[in-house]
Amino acid sequence: MALFTANELVGTARLVKKILEWPVHKFIPVAIKAAILPRRNTSISDQRWNREYQSGEWEFLSTTKEVGRYSVILGYCLHFKPTARVLDVGCGTGILAHWLSSAAISSYLGIDLSAAAIEKARQSTIEGAEFAVADVTAFKTSRLFDVIVFNEILYYLRTPEDEMRRLAQSLAPGGIFIVSMWHHADGASTWKRLRAGFEELDCVRIAHTPSGLKWNVAVLRPR
Repeated sequence: MALFTANELVGTARLVKKILEWPVHKFIPVAIKAAILPRRNTSISDQRWNREYQSGEWEFLSTTKEVGRYSVILGYCLHFKPTARVLDVGCGTGILAHWLSSAAISSYLGIDLSAAAIEKARQSTIEGAEFAVADVTAFKTSRLFDVIVFNEILYYLRTPEDEMRRLAQSLAPGGIFIVSMWHHADGASTWKRLRAGFEELDCVRIAHTPSGLKWNVAVLRPR
């Protein structure tokens, strides 16, 4: 009889890895880590996304810790495109749709790889909001959007800059991207590549004081 299940072994390996990496993440600045560490493949299967959404693992996104960056995303949307047609890439359970529901946006479409997340989003019955299960790397639409939001999703993609360039075809004239990314090494590396191919109209860094977590939120447009 096995002493440990496969899931327990995987969980133990992840814990050991986190313990060994903790000094690097704790004491080396993000910019230096981005320069010296290879970019990790952080892609996650739809099955894993479904398990995590079904278990409630992502419910923390509705806590006060996330209020700052959602407020900035909303503010950017209202400032640059107050009556926008919005595409929310990686919408999860539709948290951004809730934030935008009181704004005068024209339309909202949220897409996510996780069917479990989209099911929860649809249960919220937000007026005027549409949700669809879709893989961003294969997503195609004839619709045009004034704002395309990438909210904590780009570092899960192998070639984030390529996906943004492809979806730029779905931007209406004068349309913008709003990008939010947690401030860590993979995020810093991704920002560097994005700034080489997109014009940055504005950017802020948000810090949640109790947790020490930081995020970068920017408005970009194709060059």
